[in-house]
Order: sequence, then C-alpha cells, then structure tokens
Amino acid sequence: MSIDGKEFLPIKAGIEPTHNLESFITRLIHVPGLRGNPERTYKIAASEDVYPGSFEKYVAGIISDWTRLVKYKSKYDILKEQLFELGLASNIKASKVDDTSVEIQVSRNKSGSETDCVNIADVGFGVSQTIPVLVALIGAKKGQFVYIEQPELHLHPKAQFKMASIIVSAINRGVRVIIETHSSILIRGIQLAVVKKQLDYKKVSLNWFTQNSESGETDVAKSGLDERGAFGDWPEDFDDTSLTAEQMYLDAVEESFCE
Repeated sequence: MSIDGKEFLPIKAGIEPTHNLESFITRLIHVPGLRGNPERTYKIAASEDVYPGSFEKYVAGIISDWTRLVKYKSKYDILKEQLFELGLASNIKASKVDDTSVEIQVSRNKSGSETDCVNIADVGFGVSQTIPVLVALIGAKKGQFVYIEQPELHLHPKAQFKMASIIVSAINRGVRVIIETHSSILIRGIQLAVVKKQLDYKKVSLNWFTQNSESGETDVAKSGLDERGAFGDWPEDFDDTSLTAEQMYLDAVEESFCE
C-alpha cells in the first residue's frame, strides 16, 4: 500500500478483506513529519471529518470551530489541558482575520491569561509542530486510523514521555493509532502504560524497519508486547548507541583526570 509515495505493509487491524480500501484511505488522518513553519495567519480549509492529504492544513480551521462552537467545548478543553501537560502552553485560541483566514495564538506562560496570548509564530517551534498531533488524536472518531510521523518532533524528553500517555488516551477511546518514531522515551512510555494496566498489551505491536545489508531492500520485523510491557524482539542498536555514547563520555572524563 502506498501513501504519499511511501510504501507500507498492509494493515490488518480492523480492516477486513472485504473492507473498501478507498474508504479507509479517505478517512485516514495523516500527520506528516514535515509539518511546515508556523504562520502569522492560516487559511481555513473546509472539511467534514474527511481530511485528504496532509492533516496540518486543516488544523487552524478545526481549532477555530473548537474555539467558537459550544458542541466542541470538551475537545477544546482537552487541547488546552494537553498543551499544558506537555509544558508548551496553557491557552490557545483562534481569532478570525477575515472570511477565509484565522490567527492562532497561544499563551507564553502557565497563567493562561487572555492578555498573555501571542501569535504562534512568536513562540517555540515545538508548539506549532505538536498542535497538529494533538488535534488529530483528539478529533479522531472511534475506529478511525491516525498515522503520525515523529510525534516527538521538537519536544523535550520530558514532553516526549508525556506524549506517550496522550497517545494511550486516544487508543483507549477506540482511535487506531499508527506511529513512526525514533524516540525510545516515547516507546518506554507506551511500555509503562501496559505494565500499569492503562493499556491492553494486545493492542500494541512494533514493526522494525531495517535495510538488508546484502540486497539493500527494507526488512520488516514485527514484535508484540507481553503483559509486563516487554517486547519479544528489541531491535539491535536501538538503545545501544546512547548507552555507548554515555560510556565513552564517562571513560573520557576518567582519562582526563589521569593526564
């Protein structure tokens, strides 16, 4: 199966052979790794629970609806709460600029006062990169697939760990989440949720993508979790590099005292 020019193995969870693949692709929410730079104003893209292409172009319009309409108040409150939990902001709002565009503003400190909000282009890059991830997970309906590339992008390690619990919350609501990640911290967060019985281990599987040294093709290995959150087959060198770097640093420090 190909999505935006990328090849993926067939997804089995929840997709029967008779399921209409075109319908599945249409309802898929895709948050790419390249989510664009923050802008002063955003065009409002019309949508009705269907988001063709990359999801980030719909985010400003969705936040505008959540801000204005009472029926979306719970989603709006969750968005603000999760931004606060990640240490990014405590308030977010969308202000209409004209009939076709809005300005997104976020708070600079934890007080979340209305007067403290500034344009999203004037705060850290991680805010604009994370908001599409949160909006996708909050807005997705039960049974809908959300494919997110690098949800940890531009996040502090502490926030990466917290992102895992946000993803778990979406899964427990019935959202089917596909994550591409290079963050061992985020994966550890998923494992912790399993061992603490916050997430059913049967709902989680990992697929490791490695290049075959002989053919150059991509090999895919699948690994499931047990009830203690342990993977049957952890990929070689995934954590070893950071441990090796740490040991090299400690060895170098020790040697410096001997000079």
